[in-house]
Amino acid sequence: MSEEADAIKADIEQARAELAGTADALAAKLDVKNNVKTAVNQKVHEAGERVTTAYGSVKEATPEPVQKAWSRAESAAQPVVAKAGEDKKRTALIVAGVLATVIVVRRIAARRSRS
Repeated sequence: MSEEADAIKADIEQARAELAGTADALAAKLDVKNNVKTAVNQKVHEAGERVTTAYGSVKEATPEPVQKAWSRAESAAQPVVAKAGEDKKRTALIVAGVLATVIVVRRIAARRSRS
């Protein structure tokens, strides 16, 4: 009888472990915030790669005098780019604020035009 009880207990423990794994998998699928964040990060990464590829293609196809001027402009812009990288959070907040303002203004304009 004790062997049978041990077997039942082992089955119960295995079922609990499987159920815990299933619950964790479901919780991960239902974590909308994390899933959206992951998807957005993936899209941003893909867009960055496309921009880098396009930039390289355009730069290679550009005549030499323009490339030289471009290099000087890049050198002049480097401190600004470095500062923007440091202030990424602040820049994101500013962009979000501008975007929110544009949305509000467009909605107000749309309501006024309907009236």
